[in-house]
Amino acid sequence: MNLILFFVFLLCDLMIVPICWFSYGDRREYREGMLLGVHIPPEYVSDPEVENLCTGYGKRWKKFQTVNLTLSILVCFLCLWDFLIFIIAWTIWVAEYTGGLYYLIIIPHRKMYRLKIRRGWVNESTRRMVRIDTAVSAAAGKLAVDWKWHLPVIALTAVTAILIIRTGQKFALDPAEIGVMWWMYGAGAGICVLFLALHIGIAVQANRVYSENPEINFAVNRLTKRAWTSGLIYASWINGAAWITMAAGYYIAGPDLPLWVYVVYSILMAGAAAALLIPVALSVGKRKTLLQSDQEAYYTDDDEYWKSGWYNNPNDRHILVQDRMNSMNYSFNFGRPGVKIAIKLFYAVLIIFVPAIVIWSVSSIASLENAEVVLAEADGIYRIEAAGYDCEFRDDEIRSVNLSDALPEDDYVRTNGGSTDKVNIGYFRGKETGKCMMFLYKDCTPVLEIRLENGMTVYANSREEKDTEDWYDMLEHIE
Repeated sequence: MNLILFFVFLLCDLMIVPICWFSYGDRREYREGMLLGVHIPPEYVSDPEVENLCTGYGKRWKKFQTVNLTLSILVCFLCLWDFLIFIIAWTIWVAEYTGGLYYLIIIPHRKMYRLKIRRGWVNESTRRMVRIDTAVSAAAGKLAVDWKWHLPVIALTAVTAILIIRTGQKFALDPAEIGVMWWMYGAGAGICVLFLALHIGIAVQANRVYSENPEINFAVNRLTKRAWTSGLIYASWINGAAWITMAAGYYIAGPDLPLWVYVVYSILMAGAAAALLIPVALSVGKRKTLLQSDQEAYYTDDDEYWKSGWYNNPNDRHILVQDRMNSMNYSFNFGRPGVKIAIKLFYAVLIIFVPAIVIWSVSSIASLENAEVVLAEADGIYRIEAAGYDCEFRDDEIRSVNLSDALPEDDYVRTNGGSTDKVNIGYFRGKETGKCMMFLYKDCTPVLEIRLENGMTVYANSREEKDTEDWYDMLEHIE
């Protein structure tokens, strides 16, 4: 399980950081009449204050991204050691990276906007102007690729639910192991549905007006929408193929997937990210060429609506608009009441969620570090418990009881539970042993082995050797 999570989180980090790095890193380039997302007259691009702002932004951006790319990789290796510690470290890193991104994107933008206002570089003739190209607006629905191309892959990923159900039956998996597979299923199928929703949202998005020439407006809007929607279709299909590969692997090999499944899954997921980003990235260069060749181009000075670093225009009925900070992206209109409520709810959940994850993880680690393994009997029912995990069985469910000097040699994978340098507690699966539960102090012997009729093997011991031997004496006569 830890190996699966290592690959999943590492792959996500290796996609997220480079995407943010390069998609927002070119704002120092004078494009569509803007620097750092602010319209600046071309004659002032070489102004010393403008150059200082852009140079400082570039240095801080490169340093921040380099450090965080390194941190994102190093943090993932904690997953191979202890998942709870990893979750704490990864959650803190995500919070730091997200906050840093917002700071480095918004603060330079605000400084540039204040400089523009202070120096009087405002084009009053185009300020707050709304331009409409009726020919392009009428063709809005014809510019994107048909969203129905998503439906076959969504249907295929949905059908893999049958494989999850049959895998659980075939290998007699416990709820924790099945839960992990359903979690992976939700991620695989959910991403396909998310891509469909994004596709539809972009397709119906209002077209922008760049020029007096309707042909240029049509070409640029068609280029942007087709790049996004085709990329979303490619990514959806490849993501679906990645999940279907893993689902087939589960059905064939059970939860202990061979290494090649992880390799194929990782390659396909990286391919899905590339399939989405490459068409969009290529469209940016083509769009730049189109606009630079246009002799009738104009740019509306609507910086007032972006002065805070995000779009806020109560008079614009659209919820999604093309992002000022990154032409490859779309942004919400914070001037719409529904968006304001949704964003406030999101931040409220985030503020609660991050500390809750950290507190839960710390308390779980503390619980493991101070775990007490207890075996008790009541009315013929035996119960072993520690750190919130327990196993109950009756006399007639015991097949064998053994006492050994150490845990049997096997390749054990933790499926649900916790491990520290002192204890192993929870659900595990051994290559030879099969499914088992452990209630073990690593540096204590002997080890009590209890084999049950349902195929579960329980390993337990106490800090005191005599207590473990007493447990063995209690159960030995039952066989």
